[in-house]
Amino acid sequence: MTRIEELLAAAAVDPHAGAWDELYEEACHQGLSDADEAFLIPRLADVAARFAPADRDNALLLGGEIAADLDETSWLRYAEALAALRRLTNDWLPTPTDPQSFVFRLQAVMALEGDELWGAELDRIVHDEIEIECPNCETSLFVAFGDDGCFATHEDYAIKSEVEKTPLLPATPTELEGVGRRLHSMSARVGQESVAAALTYLFGRATCTECSTTFRVSDQVQRY
Repeated sequence: MTRIEELLAAAAVDPHAGAWDELYEEACHQGLSDADEAFLIPRLADVAARFAPADRDNALLLGGEIAADLDETSWLRYAEALAALRRLTNDWLPTPTDPQSFVFRLQAVMALEGDELWGAELDRIVHDEIEIECPNCETSLFVAFGDDGCFATHEDYAIKSEVEKTPLLPATPTELEGVGRRLHSMSARVGQESVAAALTYLFGRATCTECSTTFRVSDQVQRY
């Protein structure tokens, strides 16, 4: 029995088992061999389906992390298993959780739907800020939308009390379109209002404090 097989067997008996953390480390940080990938992906949906919807976080977040890094060939190979994982997110996503965990859930849903950008980068908003570059002058900017206020700045506001700022222009729900509208709708529908609000800033506009260029924040998010 391989290490991945051992860990999945231990994780499958308890949705909160410590083996899930070890499995995540092996699969997402150490990397999966082709054989381990072929073993793990088809079985994750079977394991997740045994758990109550609210207890599926470990299994479905792991599935999302793996899906985010699959190439086109692997997506075709595991299409049936990935579709089964996507179906399991329908009654999992609305179950109660904290805002940060909900962002990770949204990211997993995007990953399992094949969204290469938001399936990997949506979690960058969990700390109420996102770092991007101005599309005009390429200055690095912090776009903040938390307790410190809602603004853009090229200065490190975490260590300086006075920084140059420009206000953010959040998108209204009616202005949102495409993936922005869908993410906002999924959040608002289940009462995750703080996440929904953060998304209006992510898909809204900021103004560079160096060159005064105004741009859509989400357009500047690139996959690392």
